[in-house]
Amino acid sequence: MFADERKIKIEEMLKRKPSVTTSELTELFQVSVETIRRDLEYLESQGRLRRVHGGAVAVGRLQNYTSLSGRVVEHRPEKRKIALAACAYIQEGDYIALDTGSTALELAGVLGERFRELTVLTHSLETVKLLSERENIRTILVGGFYLPEEKCFCGHLTLDMIRQLHVSKCFIAPSAISLNFGIRDHMQELIAIQRAFLEISDQVYVLADSSKVGVCAPLKICEMSASYRYITDAGLPDEILETYVKAGFEVVRS
Repeated sequence: MFADERKIKIEEMLKRKPSVTTSELTELFQVSVETIRRDLEYLESQGRLRRVHGGAVAVGRLQNYTSLSGRVVEHRPEKRKIALAACAYIQEGDYIALDTGSTALELAGVLGERFRELTVLTHSLETVKLLSERENIRTILVGGFYLPEEKCFCGHLTLDMIRQLHVSKCFIAPSAISLNFGIRDHMQELIAIQRAFLEISDQVYVLADSSKVGVCAPLKICEMSASYRYITDAGLPDEILETYVKAGFEVVRS
């Protein structure tokens, strides 16, 4: 295979997933590590990717928006593992805020099974439905304008109520996180709620399966912060994990 063909293939791979490793590329193309490094250096010089230790990550790959009903079936086993890992950071009696979204719903689904006493603040109608029959979970639903595609409430009425409250922990589930572009999502209405949760919480947990790491969504929630804890799944490559850890971020693979 010629060098130009390899480079095209590498770009195509990065359109399908957020990262590639040097080892998988050398095995795929049956060439030396030095050859792959030269390919990656050239693609980086053209702004097509960003090299990291052991491979490369996509640059500016934009996540497409899918409604909540479509997302709940995507990467569900990974989201389940993330939810179980998140439970390790919740204690009995905690007051927590829980975002809307498919990953947050997975977490809501296990809370009633694992805790005897918990208060959950949310703007997600689906979360309240999941927890409504759990006598051990007290829910606070912040109302406002209803957003059908996300099955949640938003707007100034929702924000006003959130800002009157305080929680020990919040769990947000954005559409994308990356070192270059920060923590991001698709809808301004949701971003306003997520920012409000950050403001009222002592500790922030960011839930994102590995398909959302190293990619971009149109609107920024905030910059990545070393004070946040990031929980993802085992599909995140070692090389990418190392890049985030070296940048000072605590990333937990479930």
